[in-house]
Amino acid sequence: MNPTKPILCLGCFFATAALAQPDVQLYGKVDLAVQYTKNPGKDAVVNLQNETSRWGLLIREDLNADWAVKAYLEAGFNANDGSEATKGVAFNRRSILAVYNKTIGEIGFGRMGTVQSISSPYGIGLPNLDPFRTAYGPAYEIEGSFGGDGRVNNAVTWLSNKMKGLQIGISYSLGVESDESIVPKNDRNISLAITYEKGPLLFAVGGSQFRWGKLPAADLSADMSASEAAKTMDRKNSEEVFGGFRWKATDHTTFYLAAQYMKNWRTFAYWRPTNAAFGKQQKANSYGLNAVSFLTGFRHQFSGNLCWVGAAGYLDGSMKDLTGKKQDGERMRFASALEYSLSKRTVVYGGVAYARNFGHLVTYSKGKNLYTGLVGLMHKF
Repeated sequence: MNPTKPILCLGCFFATAALAQPDVQLYGKVDLAVQYTKNPGKDAVVNLQNETSRWGLLIREDLNADWAVKAYLEAGFNANDGSEATKGVAFNRRSILAVYNKTIGEIGFGRMGTVQSISSPYGIGLPNLDPFRTAYGPAYEIEGSFGGDGRVNNAVTWLSNKMKGLQIGISYSLGVESDESIVPKNDRNISLAITYEKGPLLFAVGGSQFRWGKLPAADLSADMSASEAAKTMDRKNSEEVFGGFRWKATDHTTFYLAAQYMKNWRTFAYWRPTNAAFGKQQKANSYGLNAVSFLTGFRHQFSGNLCWVGAAGYLDGSMKDLTGKKQDGERMRFASALEYSLSKRTVVYGGVAYARNFGHLVTYSKGKNLYTGLVGLMHKF
């Protein structure tokens, strides 16, 4: 008997077992800041602010040389008091089961941020155009000026591999909140994002649509008459398109420029499709916000571990109320921060932000000026 044969067979067995063994990685970050906030119409507040602390699992099993099964589970928590970020939802940030192929890319199913959103793992649109890399909240990052998709349930996303600098992503949600709507077209979302990177330049374009359809009777204001409800039942589709670029001008300095047009957008900052005549009901207006937004900014890495970030945003918009009257408003905002890396995983930071509202945005936000300042510490694991 050839003694090498059992050894070879044993080696093949262990190689196969190793290939099938799933890879499970635990990751996360704890991020806390002492924050000063002066919101329009409210007294100044100083508090210990949780800054999107989270933990998660990355799971992957290679089926063969070409195919793999992946899972992403991520939960947010409030580091200042230890509570869940979303009460009663175990994995509020993402819950995805995906299939990956080295040729066609990845297809994911579940709860996720769309390809247009600021959320990983599929958000390839807005994050690439944000000087703050989606940190510190809307007073600083891109969603302070742009409408974002956020996270959606019951979703399917295809994200291609990079092809000579080109990457394409498409998301479709069968039900943004729930897939049990009476009217089939209710509560649907479709999003597209395309990026192209060549040398120091990265371009990103895309858009999204939310098809809201008929408003469920349970969501109407209790004080509405039947005739009033009938006028507001058909919610207009929310739509947006965006584009921009990121330019690494030097080894230390990167510039950003982006623009967006949104139509009937329903969840932007202070502005909601609400009418004072119907109390606080936000869904009762058929129309949303129509606006044009711009964002510019930079990141500059000083020698050593210090980085300076700055951004400026402008929005010019209007919205119809339930009577059909047009309401105009504008918003300008400025933000800057310094980040100092104590190690590869630990960063101390400080930032300031200012926003100014004009027109009907003053009414909706209950004031003109918003001031924010913070000092924080972030540790990744």
